[in-house]
Amino acid sequence: FDGNRYLDAKWCRWRLGRPRKIGGFKRITNRILGIPRKIHCFYINGQIITHVGSSNGIQQVVMDLDGNLISINDRTPAGFVGGLGVGFTFDAIFDTTSSVVQLIAHAVPDLQFLASFTKTVPFLGQIDATTPLNQFTAPPDLFGGAWTQPMPAGGIFCAQPYVLSFCRYGHVQWSAPNLPLTLGVTGGTSGAGEARVSAQKLVQGMALRGGGANSPAFLLWSMSELIGATFTSTATGTWAFTTISPSSSILSSDSIVEYDGLYFWAGIDRFLVYNGTVTEVPNGQNLDWFFDNLTPGYEAYSFAFKVPRYGEIWFCAPMYGATECSHAAIFNVRENCWYDTELPNGGRSAAYFAQGTRFPVLGGVEPGTGGYRLWLHEHGLDEVDGDVQSPIQSYFETGLFGGPKANPPSNQGFSLQQLEPDIEFTGDIDAYLIGRTNMRATPTNSTPRVLKVVPATTQEQFVAFKNTYRLASLHVESN
Repeated sequence: FDGNRYLDAKWCRWRLGRPRKIGGFKRITNRILGIPRKIHCFYINGQIITHVGSSNGIQQVVMDLDGNLISINDRTPAGFVGGLGVGFTFDAIFDTTSSVVQLIAHAVPDLQFLASFTKTVPFLGQIDATTPLNQFTAPPDLFGGAWTQPMPAGGIFCAQPYVLSFCRYGHVQWSAPNLPLTLGVTGGTSGAGEARVSAQKLVQGMALRGGGANSPAFLLWSMSELIGATFTSTATGTWAFTTISPSSSILSSDSIVEYDGLYFWAGIDRFLVYNGTVTEVPNGQNLDWFFDNLTPGYEAYSFAFKVPRYGEIWFCAPMYGATECSHAAIFNVRENCWYDTELPNGGRSAAYFAQGTRFPVLGGVEPGTGGYRLWLHEHGLDEVDGDVQSPIQSYFETGLFGGPKANPPSNQGFSLQQLEPDIEFTGDIDAYLIGRTNMRATPTNSTPRVLKVVPATTQEQFVAFKNTYRLASLHVESN
């Protein structure tokens, strides 16, 4: 009653202040070995080389720019230890030793406990090969240093041209430029090295910028800090580390999104952004809804991704007792507003905004006949699961109108005679009124009326209601 805004919506975004149905999605494959936990995309010759990490391994899914499956290959390395709580980090880097782009991968059981201290060896392999990945082994040249096989508890990432790992007790390691196998080398002249930058476990790292051997920078998130790093010396492989915020928080290692040079993420009780300093992202719409209804113990399953076409950042999380991400709070950077939606098909588990195409790739949580699904979102209007095409329920409910909402307020009934629609739509739309005598009374719905996409008569260009309520809202639904 207090707000002058829409009351409810599902699978609906806002564009220039107006509701718009979110796009459809189509199945890329239903042969993923387990629930997808991490997705990485690489672009070559009109193809998207996608790697998917799941509880049962690592698979390569090759598709064209429209999401049509070309091939699928199992790249699970020997020594891979899976499980329902395993999380992944993926990245790619050019390797001057082999003159190919290497996929760097790491899997560790940290979904149940983000601060897990379990350590595992990372993997690598040529990104467009189809053979299993291999564990990091000793480099062919130590450059006068000593090598210890890297075993991070956090994960890996690349700040070109360096590979970095992050671990418990603030331990971070880096390779020599474009020599990923030198990760774990200390001493000598390669430029590889290590440092301890926090007492807390480091849970995520992201490149702030890349470039030549002496210009990269990156960010590290610990359980309670945000730490920045800039490269200072090629000769000694030295980084300057700065604690940007000593009292931050993070909900999940996959809850961070870079958007036009800004880094947004979900903390344990608010949304944050790094724009040179750490500040809270104002959210007067659904902050309490999101954090009050998270499923306890499954917060680390949350993930975030962006849809730049519509200026959106999606924060997906398990809510209302769900153990997979069931809902999303959406921040529209362009419109500077928040909205939310229930996720389809029981939820989603991972996402990657594929910069080489405008369609984000998301993982499904419901098993099919051959495995779990990988979906291409913002594609068309419907759900396309192989040969089965289904509509996607989408609706919005307007704010309240009637006597008590008028200016000045009135206690009289409010008569609604006719709706004159000015809507672009495909397929008929249902509309009905929701009436209340007061805010504590049980709402009642009017008889649904149909908005015909092709009116057969002049009368069908309008929708007649002829209802009287003290307070009312309008529900418009596409299904």
